[in-house]
Amino acid sequence: MSITPTHSQPPSGELQDDEDPTFHRTKLERAKFAAGLISLLAPVVQEMDTRVVAVKQSQVELNKEIERLLAELQLFLNNTEPPSLQPAIIKLANARRRLTNANNILKNVHERVERLYAQLGKKPSVEG
Repeated sequence: MSITPTHSQPPSGELQDDEDPTFHRTKLERAKFAAGLISLLAPVVQEMDTRVVAVKQSQVELNKEIERLLAELQLFLNNTEPPSLQPAIIKLANARRRLTNANNILKNVHERVERLYAQLGKKPSVEG
């Protein structure tokens, strides 16, 4: 029975990763790219964070102002008597009654005109 090693050794003549100059150059380029990307994005992220904090503060102030206005309106509503709507309701009811009467009169007039045309044997040219 033969035992095989669990770690493979590179064949003779091949360099391991830490000995390969291309590996070190690629690793260095990646590090430079990451550092450049971080230096580019860091100010943007910081500015966004600052603005988010400012918006949150503005929202808190707006909420306080809304609460103040609600309290003031509630105080106003509690201290004032609502205007009486009864006179306006009576006026609307009277106007509705007069309009209904006028519509009934117009309907009766229209029916009379139709009867007259029928008696004369003519049809009205305009229906209404």
